[in-house]
Amino acid sequence: MKTITHIENDIINHLLDQLEYQIGEYKDDLHHNTFNSDYFIIGYYQAEKWLEDNEISTFEAIEYCNDQEKTNFGEIQTTFDNAETLVNNYAYWKGEELINSLECFNYLNDRLTEVDIKRIEKEIWAYYKLPF
Repeated sequence: MKTITHIENDIINHLLDQLEYQIGEYKDDLHHNTFNSDYFIIGYYQAEKWLEDNEISTFEAIEYCNDQEKTNFGEIQTTFDNAETLVNNYAYWKGEELINSLECFNYLNDRLTEVDIKRIEKEIWAYYKLPF
C-alpha cells in the first residue's frame, strides 16, 4: 500500500473529478484538459493557504516548477508573480507525474471511453488504496 501525501491526494482528487468530462477526448490530451484547461485552485488566498497547509515554501514550489520547465522545455517560460499561478503550475507538473505513472495509459483507446475512464479510476483506487 502506498501512503499518499496531502498533495498527492489533492492532485488525484482533481484528476478523478475531471475524468467524467474526458469521455470522447483524446487520451493524449488528458493531462492538458485536466491540469491546463482548468484551474486546480482559484484565488490568491486559497493558493497561499494550500502551500502553507502542505508545508511547501514559495521558493520550493518555484524551484520545482522551474526545474520541470528547464527539463521539459529547455528554458523557464513562466513568471510566478502570484500564488495562484504558482500553485496551478505546481499542480500541472505533479498531475503530469501522476498520469505518466498510470500503467493502464498505454492500453487506453485513442479517444477515451467510459471503459477507459473506469480503468483509470480502478488503477488509481488500487494503487493508492482509495475507497470505491
